[in-house]
Amino acid sequence: MDVIYFIKALLKKKWWIILSTLAAVVLAFVFTMGRQRLYVSNAQMSTGFTIKDQITLREENTNIYEADVKFENVVQTINSPLVIGLLQYQLLIHDLTSNKPFVQLTEKDIKSPEYKAFNKTEALQLCRNHLDSLQMLTSYHPDERRILEYMKLCKYDYESIRKMLNVGRLSRTDYIDISFRSPNPEQSAFVVNTLYSEFIRYYRSLRSERTVENVSTFEELVNKKKQELDAKVEALRMYKSSAGLLNVEAASTNELSLISQLEKGLLDEQATYNTLQASLQNVNTQIAAANQGRTAYSNNNDIVSLRRQINDLNDEYLRTGSNNDALAERIKALRKQLQNASSIGATPTGAVVSKEELIQKKAGLESDLKASSQNIANLQAKIRMLKGSVGSYANKEATVSTLQQEVTLAQDEYNKLKEKLNSAIDNRTAPMDNFRQTLKGQPAFKPESSKRIIIMGVSGLAIFMLTTIGILFREFFDSSIKSPSIFEKNVDLKLISTINHADLKKYSILEVLQQKEENYDAVRKRQNSFREFLRKLRFEIENSGKSIFLFTSTEPQQGKTTLVQAVSYSLSLSNKKVLIIDTNFCNNDLTLQLKARPTLETFSVAPEDFSIEKVKEIVTTYSVENIEVIGCKGGDYTPTEILPKNHLLNYLPQLKQYYDFIIMEGAPLNDYTDSKELEHYAEGVVAVFSSKISLKQNDRESIQFLEGLNGKLLGAVLNNIKEDYLDL
Repeated sequence: MDVIYFIKALLKKKWWIILSTLAAVVLAFVFTMGRQRLYVSNAQMSTGFTIKDQITLREENTNIYEADVKFENVVQTINSPLVIGLLQYQLLIHDLTSNKPFVQLTEKDIKSPEYKAFNKTEALQLCRNHLDSLQMLTSYHPDERRILEYMKLCKYDYESIRKMLNVGRLSRTDYIDISFRSPNPEQSAFVVNTLYSEFIRYYRSLRSERTVENVSTFEELVNKKKQELDAKVEALRMYKSSAGLLNVEAASTNELSLISQLEKGLLDEQATYNTLQASLQNVNTQIAAANQGRTAYSNNNDIVSLRRQINDLNDEYLRTGSNNDALAERIKALRKQLQNASSIGATPTGAVVSKEELIQKKAGLESDLKASSQNIANLQAKIRMLKGSVGSYANKEATVSTLQQEVTLAQDEYNKLKEKLNSAIDNRTAPMDNFRQTLKGQPAFKPESSKRIIIMGVSGLAIFMLTTIGILFREFFDSSIKSPSIFEKNVDLKLISTINHADLKKYSILEVLQQKEENYDAVRKRQNSFREFLRKLRFEIENSGKSIFLFTSTEPQQGKTTLVQAVSYSLSLSNKKVLIIDTNFCNNDLTLQLKARPTLETFSVAPEDFSIEKVKEIVTTYSVENIEVIGCKGGDYTPTEILPKNHLLNYLPQLKQYYDFIIMEGAPLNDYTDSKELEHYAEGVVAVFSSKISLKQNDRESIQFLEGLNGKLLGAVLNNIKEDYLDL
């Protein structure tokens, strides 16, 4: 199916679409006639969720997602049963105490049981008490239930108010809009203003309760953390006191400094020891030379000078951190000079010394060398002792560090809780909401538009679209071959004729075919179309050059019986002599409707004895001139099973000399083999299809059989088409 088909289908159903659309418009007009004229009032409030106008105690950044959540929370709170319940109390109190109540009850309402059971004084007292205590009425209490029923009578119940109330955020702004519609303009203004004030009262009361709870909670936590902190500080102090380490870091620093000084002194003393040892060796050499008769010279001045330079440079090297490479090389060179001056082969540069002086000098050097050795031992012992002390300090310092870390963590937790406590106290002192009513609701001067034209237009458009879509869906999902174009796309058979639907219950086939053209009504006009289509089919049969035809179908109930009768009547009107043979043994409706004698199964004549007179004995002469019928008994059998040896069908070529056309009706191809056996006796086959069927797989197999009839297939007839689909 293509677009043109759907357009034609819609055009065929145009009156359904037009009438449905008009009906929707009329109904919308009728339903909107009695609509109550409503007055709208609007109030706006700023929230401060996205813009901060007031000075806050702490710097706060605006989070857009959190702001959206806050907006939604506020809207839901305003729409909550509790806040609207507070509004209900205010409305009821106003009507019960004012000379101009918002709602005027009708006579029917005044006679209702709810009104008679209502106690004005008791209701006022209960509403005021619940308004002050921010509580809701409950239907479980009889007195409060009567108040709720009276509110419903006045349309002050929760459902009625929510139906007329609209609360929402103005897009991409910091404002929330509150609008209310009612038949009374003053009531609308009263509702939006009162709803804002009651929301603020409830919201701040709820926030105050939460703040008090938060302050109390944080005070308990802060006190608990303070106790833990004090306990850890005291544990650290007690450990330092017991270990004598009130200032572990200072003591450790002093001892490390002393160790450094002692190590420097040790180095100096070791240098002195080496110098003395070299001098002693030099003196021993000179004494040995004096014993051998050689002259000894004194070079003490050079040696003393070199020692003094080495000591000065060594002090400078240690003072600069022992990392001066140039200074270290210089010290190394001077020590080499000193060694050369003290060696045996030194060139005599001093005065001549006696052996006694050398012995005396030797004794002095040995004494100094011993003293230097003792000093080195003392310094090494002192350094070892101080290093051991520093090691014990390190273990104690690790313990102190662990305790100190626990104190620091406890201090941090305490500070955080203290800050939250201060924030809670700040919120209690200065509430952190910026709600302001930026627009007060005012009574409207005129009611809002009824929007009747828009409602009527939308209703008409909606029904128009629904009706159109419904027709298109029906056409799209309808798989029947309901029109000639669909038949030609789905069935690969030549379509020789289409037959429209005719009312054959009111008029017989013969009456339809003989109907005159004057005084047509709509039904007769359709019947005339039926007659014209039959004439086209008759033309195809007459011009086929064949005389013996088999009418068959793929499925039962396709209209073969009616079509055989109609074609026979049409041929008889053109002065053709027609013989109808009912060979549909499974359903002999043709025999029954034409009241023919069932003689087909019993007729048997030898070829030499066959004559037209013998056939005349078994035919039934129909009331219509030029039509004769041979009926069958019918049963669950096929032609080859029931027909005798020399049956009538063998003599059809001879009968052509007497009859212009011989028409047989066969059983459906899908369920029976009758038509396949009968096609051997026919010169032409006409396949009948009803426009109401949907093709299935066995239908396609039967169509393949019809295609393979080797020229016997005259074509297909699409039967019982609705008038709307004849030209689709």
